[in-house]
Amino acid sequence: MGSTIGLMLANGRLLSALTAVAIIAGGCASTITSETSEPLVGALLGDLSGRSTATPTPSSSTPPATTTLPASTTPPASTSAIVLDPYETQVATVKPEVSSLHTFEQPDGEPVRFEFPLTNPTYFDNELVLMVIDESDDDRWLKVQIPVRPNGTEAWIRSADVTLSTHRYRAEINLTGRSVKVWNGDDLVADTGAVIGAESSPTPIGSFYVNELVTKWQGSAYGPYILSLSAFSEALETFNGGIPVIAIHGTNRPELIGGAYSNGCIRIPNEVVAILAEIVPMGTPVDIVA
Repeated sequence: MGSTIGLMLANGRLLSALTAVAIIAGGCASTITSETSEPLVGALLGDLSGRSTATPTPSSSTPPATTTLPASTTPPASTSAIVLDPYETQVATVKPEVSSLHTFEQPDGEPVRFEFPLTNPTYFDNELVLMVIDESDDDRWLKVQIPVRPNGTEAWIRSADVTLSTHRYRAEINLTGRSVKVWNGDDLVADTGAVIGAESSPTPIGSFYVNELVTKWQGSAYGPYILSLSAFSEALETFNGGIPVIAIHGTNRPELIGGAYSNGCIRIPNEVVAILAEIVPMGTPVDIVA
């Protein structure tokens, strides 16, 4: 569920307390003709009904963006005994033999269906991962967040259909500050500037989670990696025939960091998203705040 390497990002450099980390060169020449023309993840990679769309042609590379990142802001440890870990998140990974996950209104309740089925593996050939919200007293049922519209949809699933795990990662996207912060427990492991959604296609506010990792290439408009979220644009019904998925990803326009130019996705420097792709587990909670 991801590495536990403790990384701090500071003064535009990535520093590791444990070992030196090779950084993928960030940034590339833009293939976008305007600041707001980049499609959302769902549109670029094809809609979930099976249609595919064109993939952008890689561009020549330019020097990486500089990311201004603070020194450690780790809060002081509590001196009181902690019975339950306040940072622990429970994650449900659907078992390989469960090809289509069944969802219910409540434990032992009526089935509930959504705009597209929850297939396993996913459209991008990843394990279907869900963030656990609650569980029944008899441990037979789990309440989970479902990566469908409307944002924040929840349903119950059978515990027998999934494997449970836990981690301590969490993230916050601050739209006013145009920043992304990631913690592992008390430790701040990343803090970077970001591009957020434009006024006509704002980034949605709410509590979501990282549900997929998609590998691209260094010169793509999305940078080398995409961390897809369980969030969707609330301004766009579709985009280029695809479902308008919101994601955290890299960029080939690092000079736009700190602005509001995207169709809703969160763009961060390529060198930062490369590190997050290595350490952030699937099922990581992501709070998007104003």
